[in-house]
Amino acid sequence: MKGIFLEPWIPPGSPDPFRLALEAADAAGLARCDAWPRFERGGVTFGGLPPFLTWRVRAGDATHLILVQAREVGALVPGARRDPLPDRWLEDLDLDALARPLAIHPAFPGGASVHVVQVLAPGRARVRSHGDAPGPAIGAVLARLSGLPDWDAGPAGT
Repeated sequence: MKGIFLEPWIPPGSPDPFRLALEAADAAGLARCDAWPRFERGGVTFGGLPPFLTWRVRAGDATHLILVQAREVGALVPGARRDPLPDRWLEDLDLDALARPLAIHPAFPGGASVHVVQVLAPGRARVRSHGDAPGPAIGAVLARLSGLPDWDAGPAGT
């Protein structure tokens, strides 16, 4: 897609996401930090969910971090097994606790918007966002992952 640069993002070994979560909580004026993302198996885990595939997208001056459940992407491959995720996992996700530390990661100078994607079916997804609107970033990542060029990626209902 023209004007968009996207690449898989494998979280580096440092800084520690717990430290980033504490910094983000302090910046937000929160007295507690009860949940934070973890970097495991080349992805980001949070809230007992399997690792998310993570993609860094640059669109103009904006950086977006797109998180997609590998189990859902795998289900787009004919014949692939899909282990179920919890019902309402996207709606119940503590998006702020997940996104705040990722948004300030030093890999994203100037910060990043964070978007969590639920793949509903081929060509259909729901998104929850922390930060700026993703524009065409979600569709570009889903097209790259699935080979399907057209995606309807609407906001998640609550």
